[in-house]
Amino acid sequence: MIVVKKFGGTSLGTLDRIEAVADRIIEDIEQKGESPILVASAMSGETNRLISMAHQLAPHDRSPAYDMLLASGEQVSISLLAMALHKRGQKARPLLAFQLGIRTDALPSKASIESIQTDSLQELVQQNIVPVVAGFQGMDAFSNITTLGRGGSDTTAVALAAALGSDICEIYTDVPAVYTADPRLVPTAKPIESITFDEMMEMASLGSKVLHARSVELASKFNVKIHLRSTFEKREGTWIVSPGGNMMEKPVVTAVTHDPNTTVIKLFPTPDKPQFLANLFSALAKKGVIVDIITQSQSPEGQRLAFSVQSDDRQAALDTIQGEITEATKISLMDDMAKVSVVGVGMQNQFGVAARFFRALASQDIPIHLVTTSDIKISAVIEKPQLEKAANHLHQEFGLEG
Repeated sequence: MIVVKKFGGTSLGTLDRIEAVADRIIEDIEQKGESPILVASAMSGETNRLISMAHQLAPHDRSPAYDMLLASGEQVSISLLAMALHKRGQKARPLLAFQLGIRTDALPSKASIESIQTDSLQELVQQNIVPVVAGFQGMDAFSNITTLGRGGSDTTAVALAAALGSDICEIYTDVPAVYTADPRLVPTAKPIESITFDEMMEMASLGSKVLHARSVELASKFNVKIHLRSTFEKREGTWIVSPGGNMMEKPVVTAVTHDPNTTVIKLFPTPDKPQFLANLFSALAKKGVIVDIITQSQSPEGQRLAFSVQSDDRQAALDTIQGEITEATKISLMDDMAKVSVVGVGMQNQFGVAARFFRALASQDIPIHLVTTSDIKISAVIEKPQLEKAANHLHQEFGLEG
């Protein structure tokens, strides 16, 4: 049985941990009869080290050289993991994305996978050779190395599982499960046994770092169940799956999530031409800037526009905006901001969820600067110093402490 298994950077952070991962893989082969295909992230801290060097040398460079630099971290981890398997008598072959034919678009540092060739993987498995694939990377139509964005190894693993026709992908990390909130921020958070693709997609896009948002989107599209598990404990983790027949029993809110790296950009007055918004947000999209919450209002003095972006995209957003506005439009920034959200499929048919959300924040005198909602989420942008208090109070308000 072919099983795609992804191991994160903390799982491979030291040579001792790589040895432990190799032992676990051998155990699964011998006891479960599995034929694993492994996907590895760079060793913990390595990608941050590479980014730091790039920023010191050329802070705004997002050329192919930037992606080539970042992709080098995975080359080290797959080589060491393959060597650890060789040491245990198991044949293994480290493989970079271009060797497999993982094709992507050409968006710098945020590329999307377009196609994967799986013939070579299946041939290796048939020869009892364990493929050890570099996550997080691909190759564009011009043979440039590309990267998929932070956490992109999750997407590599799910994409491989989908391309191979597998219905399960195992993601091993340093946490034992998805929690009702980040335990580092909310000490009373508890593990979740199962969660829907839609809920997990919302959580990932709203700041949860447990899984890459695009990996969950792919899993939902191809119905690949994700089993998120701890590398360091042999226990069930969290299953991310399609909605089952017991959704009526789901709690109103499944989790509280947060993103502490939020910047709000305000423009006033904006041009009153009908095409301004279309041109502005098209330009931001071309630069790979993900815009989250957008508000627009009209006053006698002119039209106001405010929207939020990831703090990492702040400079790219500002550079793009400058090309779309005139000197009459002033830009103001709110940098020390965070986003706090509640997520749950149980919200779809429930009255009063928004009232409870806003009441919980108001009771703690927490100002709200931007708001957005969907069928299964409510998000608010607040000041970062208020984040811990907001997350804990929302967690308590919706009964997630058990």
